[in-house]
Amino acid sequence: MSANSSTSVQIAYLNFITREINRYVTIPTFIFGSIGNILNILVFSRSHIRNNPCSLYFLFGSINNLVSVIVGLITPFLGLYNLDPTQRINILCKLRFYFRFTTITLSTWFILFACIDRYFSTSIDITRRSWSSLRIAKRTVIFASLFGFLFPYNRQNVCTYTILTCKMINETVLLIFNSGIPPIIMVVISYLTVQQIKHIHFHSNRDTQLVRILLVQVFVLVLFAIPITSQKVYSYITIFETKSPLRAAIESLIIQICTAASYIYNSTTFYVYSLTSKRFRKEVSQIFACQYWRTNIIHPRQLNTSNPKEILPKIN
Repeated sequence: MSANSSTSVQIAYLNFITREINRYVTIPTFIFGSIGNILNILVFSRSHIRNNPCSLYFLFGSINNLVSVIVGLITPFLGLYNLDPTQRINILCKLRFYFRFTTITLSTWFILFACIDRYFSTSIDITRRSWSSLRIAKRTVIFASLFGFLFPYNRQNVCTYTILTCKMINETVLLIFNSGIPPIIMVVISYLTVQQIKHIHFHSNRDTQLVRILLVQVFVLVLFAIPITSQKVYSYITIFETKSPLRAAIESLIIQICTAASYIYNSTTFYVYSLTSKRFRKEVSQIFACQYWRTNIIHPRQLNTSNPKEILPKIN
């Protein structure tokens, strides 16, 4: 077998693996992610939970995760069967990237804001604790959402990346605002929060549960952010290099793996919460219990008091 033939076989095999990852990882991630984030939204939107600023950040983080999973995973799977409309309609492609970039960025920001809120709420300083309030959380959610959706991503030719400068700008923006800088800040603030908790003992069980959920989520986020961050740094460094078809196929496979890992994070928050917090599991069970009683409750038939036959028992 010649060297060219061997290389062609390797490229075909790598492309096959890339497609199969997209085929068999996308649908389970989409299903479990959609169900999990919907349940998150139901839990954190309950009236006695959403009055906590940290829970409010969790709520909007779950909303953005849900949108990200739906927008980001359906079209690549359809593309395997040449059914992806974003491959034919440029405006749909740009909208997909717009909502995908924006929602994953906002999702990361809301976890960061939750870290900052827990840091303030666990402080022994009264002034710092006052910064942990529902009023501030609501304003932060509004301003962050407006900034995230209005932030001028360079979306020109984003679907084809015919201009390398455009690709470099997008990679840089995502690295700074999503997978690079925010996780580092989260780790630092989480460490400071843990140090504060060691010296105080006046927090409620609910606050303790929220801090535990947050710390585990930060760990999972950082874990899944490492691959995509490394890939973006590499892509940024080698963006102007001329690459062989084999190298391009290898990099395409690596990108697929890293992207799948980032979607897995967006899809697993519910399961992280469930494994971490007993209180969260209780809230989920109450939601299912309420739904059960709503659908199975027996409604007594209204008797017509003007008709004696409906009041008196039937005598055989």
